[in-house]
This record gives sequence, structure tokens and C-alpha cells, in this order.
Amino acid sequence: MQSYKFIWDSILTNMRGTYSDLRINAYFRDIEIVEIEPQYILLLTQTPKTLEFVRSQQSVLERLVHDALGEFKVVYVYCKETDGNRLDRVRAAIKHDLEFPEPGKMPYDLPDEPEKPKTSSITPPKKSYTFENYVVGNSNQFVYSACYAVAENPSSMWNPLLIYGPSGLGKTHLLYATTKKISELYPEKKIIYITGEQFVNDMVEHLRKRDNNGLGFGPFREKYRKCDVLLIDDIQFIAGKSAVQEEFFHTFNTLYDSQKQIIITSDRPLREIKQLDERLQYRFEMGLTADIQPPDYELRAAIIKNKAEALHLSLSESSVVYLAEHLTKNIRQIEGALTKIYAKKYLYGLSVTDEMVIESVADLTTVEVSPKDLVEKIFTIVSTKYGTSKDEICSKTKKREIVEARHVCAYLIRTMTNYSQNQIGALLGRDHTTIINSIEVCKKQILNDPSFEREIKELQSEIKDG
Repeated sequence: MQSYKFIWDSILTNMRGTYSDLRINAYFRDIEIVEIEPQYILLLTQTPKTLEFVRSQQSVLERLVHDALGEFKVVYVYCKETDGNRLDRVRAAIKHDLEFPEPGKMPYDLPDEPEKPKTSSITPPKKSYTFENYVVGNSNQFVYSACYAVAENPSSMWNPLLIYGPSGLGKTHLLYATTKKISELYPEKKIIYITGEQFVNDMVEHLRKRDNNGLGFGPFREKYRKCDVLLIDDIQFIAGKSAVQEEFFHTFNTLYDSQKQIIITSDRPLREIKQLDERLQYRFEMGLTADIQPPDYELRAAIIKNKAEALHLSLSESSVVYLAEHLTKNIRQIEGALTKIYAKKYLYGLSVTDEMVIESVADLTTVEVSPKDLVEKIFTIVSTKYGTSKDEICSKTKKREIVEARHVCAYLIRTMTNYSQNQIGALLGRDHTTIINSIEVCKKQILNDPSFEREIKELQSEIKDG
């Protein structure tokens, strides 16, 4: 058996920020890493008592494994005292769970253990992803409220619920939180949470079994069409796969006609997903569509404080400000930065000073342009294009050409930075309702006027490259 002792020793070192030495010695010191695979890591405990405690700490262990290995892996655990001679069977159970998780099973249970009453879920919900620890701000308030309302009253509020937005903004967190809340309020409901890729792979596997064993396609259809709530993350993955889209079309219709809740996420608006069946697009848009925007400064600062607290990192206010100003892409960038700071603190015993924070995230921020500088660049380039000035754009004048320049500035600042409508209003001397109107005017003109669309794209290119 390959030795992973040095990896486990590193994980034990990192544990000191979470557990006391007494608890580490009692429950974790004698654990062995049996194997590390692309999707999971398998741990061996010595006694059933240790096994029970370690399983209860799965989310913490997965974070520590992520810190040590740099990538997420599902943690599976088995016991030497009870399962020591069944490693092959343990591996087979893990393989089965990863490919076809069964309703109500924990990811590390062996097949012959009694099933625990648990909400059916293809992907076991992450305990750390809840509504309670989802940080809410202007950019995600609407989608948060929509998910919470659906979780409280599935099938009676908005069905289907479609959430779209770029990767790393918290869509998956909301799906896990929704799954958890529904399972708490309605434990009798059968919930399936799966990614678009998993749906495709599951369908292909069932087709293979049908061809090899003559079992028919019924089990696959029954699994997805008999659930009470279906959540699919990254639906764009099924685009261009005609057989999969046809199957999902009929699955959607069956669930919708039976008044079962459907929640879907996408990384972009449906109209931008090439080769997505128009029938599916129409059905996805029948309910409520909610987009999730990159976090603005206030939300980034709140997320940084929240996640730093969860990692037991004490950040100064100036460090929070620095991170909020420079980590502007998405929430994953923030999580990656804090993980790096956390690792430096516990691996090297460094104090979390402002200098240490800046040095730790230097590789994440060196190519970033500050939002303030980007806004000034937008004003300069738009002013030149329209033959006006920033002062005139921000003035009360209603001259047609200046009003148009003002609309364009509002649109570009909103789409190219993380400024909220209120912040843009403060820049332009307008209330947020006026800013919303300016942005909508530009959006409509882009759709209806190809020359204006080209003009906007040229401005965006000049701002990015100039």
C-alpha cells in the first residue's frame, strides 16, 4: 500500500486551527490515508467510535484535504476493526456511490448497512452550504429570496426556477441550501440534485446497461420522473446532445404536469447557449428567471469577513478593504485568496498582518485594474467618443447627445465593473431608478440597432485594451 503519511501529517498540522491537541490525538492521530483517487480520498480509522466522530466532521475534513491537495475530494471513511478485510468491497461501494448514489445513503456507507431516513439526493448536500451562511447583498438579494421562497413552498411559488450567472458567484451554494431547507421542511419529499454532466453520464450508463443486459430504460426514467423536486446545476452541459435533450424534455413535462418543483442553473442566459433545444428554452422560461451578478464592494467585504471568521482568521479592517478592492472577479477568487492566507498562517506559523495578506494574494491581484480606475477610464473614453466631458455627463443637462453619453456610461460601468446601481447613481448624480432606466435604454438599443451594438463593443474593447 502506498504511504500517504506525509500528507496526513500536513493535514494534522492544519487541524490545530480547528481542533484542540486533545481531540486531534484522540480521534485523528491514528487515521491512515488508504488511497487518493481523482474524485475521492479514502481514510482508515481504527475503531467504530473514531469512525462515527470522523464521519460527523466530513465537511471540515474535505476543507482540510482541499487545503493540502489543492483540489476538492469527497472524503470516505471505513473502520479497520469492522471492515478491515473488506477493502475491495469498500472500493466497490464507493465506485457505485460516485456513479449511482442511492436515495437516502451517506456517501461512505457500505451497501449492507441499514439505510438511514434521509432525503433522497443524487449529490449529498454539503453541510457548509446553507441559507444561513449565504451572504446577501444587492447583487444576489433577488435570487436568494426566490430560492428561499421556493424552498419554503416547493411547486406553489415559481416553477420552474431558472438561475443564471457566471461561474463562481454562488449558484451551487444556493442549490445546496435549497435542497437542505426542503429536506428539513418536507422530509417525505424525494429530492434529486444533479449536475447537467451527471445527468448525461447517468443516461449514457443506463443506455449501456440496457444494450448489454436488456434491462430496458425504465429505471432511468422512473428515477427522474418520480421525484418531487429536481435540481440541475449547469444545464448548459446538455446543449448539443439531441438524445439527452429529448429525454430531458419529456422528463421536464412529466414533472411539470405533476406539479413537481424544478430548479435549474446556467452559466449564461438561455439565448446565449448554442444548440439548446428551443422547446427546452421556452419551458425553462415559463417560470421565474433570476440572474445573479458579481458581488459589489459591500458584498465582497461582507463575504470576506464571513469566510475569514469561518476559517478563524483575524483580518484587520484595512486588510478587508484591500481584499474587497482587489478581489473583484467572483466569490471563488475570494475563497482561494483566504485559503492561501489560512494555509500560510498554519503551515508557516505566520501572523496575519496587512503585509502578509498583500503578499499572499499578489498573484491574484497583479493584473487587476481597480474599479475606480476602470470607471475613470470609461468616463474618459466615452467623453472623447461623444465630444463631451465627465462634468457634462454628470450634470443636469438634458441635451440629447449628453443624455446618450450618460446612458452609455451607466451601461458600461454596470457591465464592466461590480458597481451597484446606487453606486453608479452617486457617480452620475442620479437616483438608482434613473440608472436602471439608462441601462434598459442601452440594452434595448443594442438589441434593435446593430450599429449601436458595434459601437458598444468597440468602446468595451478600447476600455479593456487601451
